[in-house]
Amino acid sequence: MNNQDIHIGIVGAGRIGTAIYNLLVTTDRGYRITIADIVSKPDWSINRDHYEQLQIKKPLYSGENVQFNEFVEDKTLIINALPFTENIHLYQACLESNVPYFDLSEDDALDEWIAKREYVSETRSGLPFTMPHCGLAPGLSTVVANHISKDFHDLQSIKIRVGALSKSATNKLRYHTSWSGDGLVNEYMGKCQVIRDGMYCFNSALSGYEKITINGQEFEAFNTSGGIGTFAKTLCDRGTTIGLDVDYKTLRRVGHHQYIDFLFKDLKLPSDILNNIFKNYVPNTTEDEVIIYVTASGIRPFDYTFFERTYYKVFPKQTYRGRTFTAIEFTTAAGLISMVELYLDGKLPKDGYITQESVNWEDVLNTTYGRYYREEDDEHNLY
Repeated sequence: MNNQDIHIGIVGAGRIGTAIYNLLVTTDRGYRITIADIVSKPDWSINRDHYEQLQIKKPLYSGENVQFNEFVEDKTLIINALPFTENIHLYQACLESNVPYFDLSEDDALDEWIAKREYVSETRSGLPFTMPHCGLAPGLSTVVANHISKDFHDLQSIKIRVGALSKSATNKLRYHTSWSGDGLVNEYMGKCQVIRDGMYCFNSALSGYEKITINGQEFEAFNTSGGIGTFAKTLCDRGTTIGLDVDYKTLRRVGHHQYIDFLFKDLKLPSDILNNIFKNYVPNTTEDEVIIYVTASGIRPFDYTFFERTYYKVFPKQTYRGRTFTAIEFTTAAGLISMVELYLDGKLPKDGYITQESVNWEDVLNTTYGRYYREEDDEHNLY
């Protein structure tokens, strides 16, 4: 298929969806790109010829009321940048038209829906290309973790620590929001997949509190849901988890957890109130940074000594062709676009459920935006 015949559909024109659109447009690969949402006026950076307003019957996102089917049917692939509550609805539309599907979600409801084989019908027994959990965490942090945990004689621990942090904060939370308030609340409330002493299990969100020093700075970290994607399950399926500990924790400035734990655990506020707090009462910032710190430790094969392998990188915001991307926008969009590029270049299977941990790290680093994740010091600037 020639690039000019490739028609990419993006559903969701919020901050991340718009960032994905802008970075895809600037790849100069000649793709046809259409982005859709319910709003009549999208971000100024979106070419109106590339925008399609979805028709709705109610003023809220709802799968049965948004015309996903009509938008999906003529696309080469679909990128889901909608709120996580719409994952199954949009995926069902992709199933109907057999269109490859990518999403950014930390939520595992779609995984559970697929695991129950809800998609099976008289005319369908398999899946089209299906790749959830693209982006940052889960996403390329998962690919990193899988890569650095290879070649141990006795792998004992994998720790994935990721934080999207405001550069400054004037409140007691020591945190200003730089992404979805709904998504933040969801990860602070959900169940967290871990491996403990070789056993697959779940921890509560906000548990497992620790302080960690990274490059001379102290942070706190705690369990949050979704950031590990399918990695824990995959490791267990491989049958190589004897004595292994694996977890994902979110990094924050020291002091954040105490107030969050009060709101979520002590007061037990319902999700709608918490969503309102984080969307309307916690300041939003475009001055952010993303930190990825992943370690794998165990016994190495050639001298049988204990060894720890580390990936560490700090990502600032980026400015490109007159548009500024926050660090969370750029790292998330770059992670997803890398997977799209690998798929279109034939580096990924053409159908079935594809996990992040099945992707070759070197392949990622050779993509247009995946190279941004190279660990060596490049002054954090691609351009």
